[in-house]
Amino acid sequence: MANDFERNLARLAAQIPGWASQAMALATLKMEEHAKQNAPWVDRTANLRNSIQGGVVEANGQTVEGALSMGYPGFGMSMEYAGFVELGTSRSAAYPAIWPAVQAIAAQHVFERALQSYLQQGLGG
Repeated sequence: MANDFERNLARLAAQIPGWASQAMALATLKMEEHAKQNAPWVDRTANLRNSIQGGVVEANGQTVEGALSMGYPGFGMSMEYAGFVELGTSRSAAYPAIWPAVQAIAAQHVFERALQSYLQQGLGG
């Protein structure tokens, strides 16, 4: 009986890193969607808005890290002005999209709820 318990516990423990990566992918996708939908600037080309990307940047079995970026060269073109739009300058007001998206999704506990759901499924509940 204890052997079955230990095997099941080991099986669940082995699945947790994958579940954490999936939960982080969901949370960063929700952040990306929020940032794109609620960006407070008026688009002329939509390039900056379309450059907003979220995703898992590291998952090594011990930690999982997600990121939300805007204007990153991986989009195909570098938009050096992205930081000035997000943070503002001495001559221009800030039009933040990234930080409000992070705060909004963190407040909804998307990562925690997704991970809890995966754990419950793993436990057969």
